[in-house]
Amino acid sequence: MSKTTQPTGAQGEYTFVRPGMTAREIVQAVRDLDGVCLTSVSMRDAGQSDFKNRHRIYDLKALAPLFNTMGLFSAETHGGARWHVGIMNRRESPFEETRLLRELMPNVLLQTLIRETNMWGYRPYPKNVIEYAVAQVDIDVWRCFSFLNDVRNMRTVAETVMKRGRLFEPAISFTVADWATDAYYLSVVREIVALCGGVDEIMLCIKDMAGVGNPARIGQLVTTIKQHYPELLIHYHRHVTDGLALPALFAAAQAGAKIVDVQEDALVRFYGHPPILGVQAYFEEGGIHVHLNRPIAEQANQKVREWIGHYEWAESPFKGYDHGVTKHRMPGGAFPSSFEQAEKGGFLHLMPAVLRVMGLYNQIVSYFDVTPGSQITWVTCSGIVNRYAKEQGEAGVKRLITLLSTFIEEQGQNLAAMSEGERDELLQLFRNAPGDFKNLLIGSYGRLPVGWPADWVYQSAFGDEWQTKIKERTDLSPLETLTDDNLAKIRQSLAEAIGRTPTEEEFILYLMHPKDALSFIEFREKYGVAPLVLPTDVWRNGLLRTGQKVNFELDGKPCCIELVSVGAEHEGVIHVVMKVNNVTRVYPVATPRAKKVEIRRAKGTGDIGAPINGSVWRIGNPKRGPIQVGDIIRKGEEVANLEAMKMENAILAPFDGRIAEICVKLNDIVQEGQLLLVIEKTV
Repeated sequence: MSKTTQPTGAQGEYTFVRPGMTAREIVQAVRDLDGVCLTSVSMRDAGQSDFKNRHRIYDLKALAPLFNTMGLFSAETHGGARWHVGIMNRRESPFEETRLLRELMPNVLLQTLIRETNMWGYRPYPKNVIEYAVAQVDIDVWRCFSFLNDVRNMRTVAETVMKRGRLFEPAISFTVADWATDAYYLSVVREIVALCGGVDEIMLCIKDMAGVGNPARIGQLVTTIKQHYPELLIHYHRHVTDGLALPALFAAAQAGAKIVDVQEDALVRFYGHPPILGVQAYFEEGGIHVHLNRPIAEQANQKVREWIGHYEWAESPFKGYDHGVTKHRMPGGAFPSSFEQAEKGGFLHLMPAVLRVMGLYNQIVSYFDVTPGSQITWVTCSGIVNRYAKEQGEAGVKRLITLLSTFIEEQGQNLAAMSEGERDELLQLFRNAPGDFKNLLIGSYGRLPVGWPADWVYQSAFGDEWQTKIKERTDLSPLETLTDDNLAKIRQSLAEAIGRTPTEEEFILYLMHPKDALSFIEFREKYGVAPLVLPTDVWRNGLLRTGQKVNFELDGKPCCIELVSVGAEHEGVIHVVMKVNNVTRVYPVATPRAKKVEIRRAKGTGDIGAPINGSVWRIGNPKRGPIQVGDIIRKGEEVANLEAMKMENAILAPFDGRIAEICVKLNDIVQEGQLLLVIEKTV
């Protein structure tokens, strides 16, 4: 590619693709473009990778008018974990975000990230749910990946998106391993091209989620793909974790990639994406033209500096680049949230050991550490390390790492080469693994990229039932094994829960994340659009001193809230006096001392305790529905389910019995060891 001068004149000259164009027109426009173009991930993945998805649309919308004239290929504004964290923590709907951004940057293609059958959630959804949700979401570019590179799982998304005339961007999940060869990736690309009926209405994304591809490897892969599919547009996505992002992007572009992902320089930390201004300068110096209105990009970078300080609290506690990611492969999107979980759980000091165990685990069970795979890896490995730490202390954690290192790196995973005691220990390794790990082993997510793990893994995970579980294992896609959901029944259950007819948007939120959607709806009914209009410092910290005010606009009208006084605490309650648009109001605020609820611990034979910290996701099981006191249950039947780190953890009855007491409610936050249910044995 030759270096050329950037276009001059009206800012609109930088716009070369826009909403409303057909997929074929967009593909051809990129093919015809001189040099490379950029996708900004600042509004989605940048915040996920370094700031736990806490960036609010209140601040991000300041970038939209600048993006509108910057000359971007697209802006990733939607999808991934931003959807879930939006309703759970920021109390923002992805639908209202999309409407707002459509108004503020009408020239920009809006892009989402979707996890094939897992969509914007963490479990496989049936075909009719996927079709329904995808058909309702107003997005132009649909980047779709499988953490197993199981292209069959993409079929329903691909068909629905392409039928709508939107641009489908299938992604190959990338890693570095002895089995991850060019021949392997070409086989995946071949399946993708066959699925999509050619290369003229799609773009291919190479999704280097963890940022482990060195420049030579990435250049080689792009070259190989282009040799076989010269007309296929390639979009390279990678995180900066290993410190080699800029030369890796440049190598991809040299080999023929036409689009690369970037974010504002002021947003770049350690697990996000390459800096837009740095990439443009590096590429231009190397002779590759970048389609970008740089002065506008510089303004956008400055705009970020105006609000990014509000989010220092959300940054990962681990600082600095980490070339060790090439071993543990913890992806950028999972880094900060995992550390947040470790910090809350009191085991942040064990993170180096967890990462080391993850690197060894990746050699036992091979797949790609992108959602939900990253959560499965994290929850499984952190659980193992924590168990050893609790039972044997620091010496136990060292023993665990020595055991796994010997087994994997010295003995080549030859179980017979280990001592009898070591074999017994390995066969207990996955006994307490989360339900999602066990579902992975039996094929609930689809076909693993290089085959099933060794039999001993099943023996370790399932105990005496391991041979039965191997027989139950399936190579089919979840699209073939899951029956359609009864959407009318689900809609009715939502209506009953909220006491009215839900909107289509509320219904889709509920399909993806039932528990958090209900919490979101309840919050918004109580507090309205406060998340959209309150400045970030007030949203997070409130009004901190008497006389402090916040001014904002609501429905086109100016509003003001002033803190007048804070009363003394009485029986755990404080009365706060506020002026709302000059009307004085008094609000009682309960403190943590208002009522102390005793946490009961599981102690007796029939006491069923929480195996981990988490929230109560379900009491009962999908087959029989909710359980009640007096119900008869059978050994091995699911009686409750806890959610932790976005993973479900089934609680099974240890024996046949009768439910004597249910000690928690749905959505309760519980601690490890807390009493959930009491079961009485039946004769």
